[in-house]
Amino acid sequence: MAMFTDAEVVLATGARILQQGRRDMLYRNVTTDTRTVGEDDLFAALKGEKFDGHDFIEQAVSDGAAGVIVEDAARLYPDGDYTIFVVKNTRKAYQDLALFHRRRFSIPVVAVTGSAGKTSTRALIATVLEQKYNVLQTEKNFNNEIGLPRTLLQLTKEHGACVVELGMRGLGQIKELVDIAEPTVGVVTNVGKSHIELLGSQAQIAKAKGELVEALGSDGTAVLNQDDKRVAAMAGKCKGKVVGFGIINDAPVMAGTIKNSEKGLSFTCRCFDQVIDVHMAVIGTHNVYNALAAVAVGRLLGLSEHQMQKGLAEYKGVPMRQELVNIDNVVFVNDAYNANPASMKEAVDTLVTLTGGRKIAVLGGMLELGDWAEKEHEKIGTYLADKKVDILIALGDEARFMAKAAKAAGMNEVYTVTTHAEAAAVLRRIMRQGDTVLLKGSRGFAMEKILPYIERK
Repeated sequence: MAMFTDAEVVLATGARILQQGRRDMLYRNVTTDTRTVGEDDLFAALKGEKFDGHDFIEQAVSDGAAGVIVEDAARLYPDGDYTIFVVKNTRKAYQDLALFHRRRFSIPVVAVTGSAGKTSTRALIATVLEQKYNVLQTEKNFNNEIGLPRTLLQLTKEHGACVVELGMRGLGQIKELVDIAEPTVGVVTNVGKSHIELLGSQAQIAKAKGELVEALGSDGTAVLNQDDKRVAAMAGKCKGKVVGFGIINDAPVMAGTIKNSEKGLSFTCRCFDQVIDVHMAVIGTHNVYNALAAVAVGRLLGLSEHQMQKGLAEYKGVPMRQELVNIDNVVFVNDAYNANPASMKEAVDTLVTLTGGRKIAVLGGMLELGDWAEKEHEKIGTYLADKKVDILIALGDEARFMAKAAKAAGMNEVYTVTTHAEAAAVLRRIMRQGDTVLLKGSRGFAMEKILPYIERK
């Protein structure tokens, strides 16, 4: 855990001490959550739209906090033998402490961003690097201005590498995160239409994602998807080295002879002067791209061919991201964690390449598309018909645009439903042994909730 003295807190954050607690104090941990406060911790009282950490200072001190970081010097704070640090912005102070702690370690820090696949790519890179290093990586989806510092503050001298995920909902946010993490390697997976409602165009999304590449120093390396023109163009923003990966366009790290089935993926990877036979227990062409990014990072950080091959083979995927579930000889592809137009097409591509019986798509809507919503849902409906998917079950208002377009494009068996229970009822009625069923939609649709209805029969 990250330990700090009073002097280090002041140095890192520019704080002034309003009240001095115990002298020669060594804070054992920095936390923003009173539920995790322990003895001699430092509590940062963050402010948000719906909460104010200043309201929980008494509880934090009662639970053992030996110091608190606050914004309001005029506020009346509870009595006690603890130190009060006053700063202009407690969130910025929390980030500054994380940066101060990150600089204690001369280790590779790999940052991953992209419209789709960043969580899977981050997890896959970490799995590969674990063949050589003790790796700290982002937990769950802690990829924002609070989650990233939380990850970095967990660094210890036992860690040999760190892999973090960078999310964003607007321009400048990736830059803010990069300034905290100071990555040595930056990976960009792709530029899609996720968050287009907020940024207005793919060009603006590319600009936001490109902040990672632009912020890398001259000794940094950008790992870029050469099959995505917007990502490939980011090479011009990099002050350091660029390593490309892809399947279609020529790149130092490439895949060929790709085979995809319910048993997993296999392909041949050419990495500079190496050729690696890859076998993975996951499905989907998108995971080939994720693996190529992991190989590129592994090569940069000195892993052997055997170590990279072993790491890829050991990767078991991320829950609800094309996770295979077998129920009564029907294969469910649980890809329900989230959805945007690019990841939805990838999921459909995976569905149709799997061997087996009929292909059934159970799809919820894609959120945060704004004025693009109707058009993008219609594109998916047409794509389903073009790819010869047998059956569509569309859940929710947005997905009705998919259903309408799929019918217009010639798909014969299309159902529209409004609840998970209705979707499950249709599935139970039409499913046959040997079918493959895709579950996917934006997080707000929680498409994984259909599975328990099927399991209960």
